[in-house]
Amino acid sequence: MPAFVYPLVAVTFWGLNFVLLKMLVGVLPPHAMNTFRTLVAAGGFLLLARGSGPTRIPRRDALWILLFGFVGNGLFQWFLMEGVLRTPASIAAVANATNPAWLALVAYLWLGERLSLPGYLGILLAGVGVALLGLGGGGGEVGVGVGLLVLASLAWAVYSVSARTVGNRYPLLAWVSLGYVGGMIPYWLFNLPGLLRLDYPAVPPWAWLGIAASGLLANLAAYLAWMRGVQLLGAAKAGVWQNLAPVLGALGGYLFLGERLPPLALLGGVLVLAGVALTQRARSRDRRDS
Repeated sequence: MPAFVYPLVAVTFWGLNFVLLKMLVGVLPPHAMNTFRTLVAAGGFLLLARGSGPTRIPRRDALWILLFGFVGNGLFQWFLMEGVLRTPASIAAVANATNPAWLALVAYLWLGERLSLPGYLGILLAGVGVALLGLGGGGGEVGVGVGLLVLASLAWAVYSVSARTVGNRYPLLAWVSLGYVGGMIPYWLFNLPGLLRLDYPAVPPWAWLGIAASGLLANLAAYLAWMRGVQLLGAAKAGVWQNLAPVLGALGGYLFLGERLPPLALLGGVLVLAGVALTQRARSRDRRDS
């Protein structure tokens, strides 16, 4: 199989997942739906980790992994669902695409990774684009949703950077499974009362299929496909494919939900993609030069 297929599969699942989530929150309380979705993914991670054999992780490192897992999974999922609830799928997909810019910013603040001027310009462009997304989408509730999605991306950036500290000491599936399952427990417990009040007979069968598909494809399969793509292509070449996710999300929102980006939001989306591409290119060149 050609190497580019792996990142292509990953970004396709991620981009279209926003359309599916928007459809699901129309028939289910968002956090109840997301609890089921993430439980499906957690089961998949645990099965894969068990099949890869036991790994001993000292208590101190395990606590750090759990803390980072709470930020990058528990808090991320809460911000994500609150953002999706308030924004069209197309705008949510574009706002989520800013993650590489925030990842570069967190790496600079935490690890001291310096960027050349184009990298900082890319982060600035992405920030301006996010502001235009919120304003162009109507401001108010949509603007709040875009802000929450940016917080979700920041939480994921912190978790991603942790992979270069405590995470790189252990096999991928071992620390990812511990961080995902352990980090999600507070989120699941917080949503337990909502699960007990849920009117299960009223949930349409297609929603349960959608929850399973989102959990297994967008959370589990896409992640593993992405990591395989990074192994085969390298982070820089694989990262180029990330720019396709918001395009697919916007296209899916148009085809399946009838969404149309207003001109100002469309301009914001263009600036986001340009800023992310500029940041990724600068990081790749800076690492190669160093």
